Amino acid sequence: MSGYTPDEKLRQQQLRALRRQWLKDQELSPREPVLPPEAKWPMDIFWDKFLANKSPWRNMVYKVYRKSMFFFTCVLIPAWIVHYYVKYHVATKPYAIVHSKPRIFPGDTIVETGEVIPPMKEFPDQHH
Repeated sequence: MSGYTPDEKLRQQQLRALRRQWLKDQELSPREPVLPPEAKWPMDIFWDKFLANKSPWRNMVYKVYRKSMFFFTCVLIPAWIVHYYVKYHVATKPYAIVHSKPRIFPGDTIVETGEVIPPMKEFPDQHH
């Protein structure tokens, strides 16, 4: 006996129909994919509402805001960080960075002014 039995033919026909249906289900409709709404920051929401009215002065204000934010975040803050690092960690000039004041004793000479520290006064009535 050759060929498929009626039960096998029915089974294969059902599998073909299921495969066709599965492939048909994989096609996207024009409404898909359905994405969740984009989460926005409060400033983005503000600028979207502000720029809804298309007037030149609003666009100019927005451009000034964007350029100032760029300058602040990409120029000013990094420059401040570099300045701080160089000032407190790299500078090698003497007296440029004072970590602690040197001790001064009577008779010492102050380097910057050339002034000589006078001797201390004696106070016999105190217990020093």
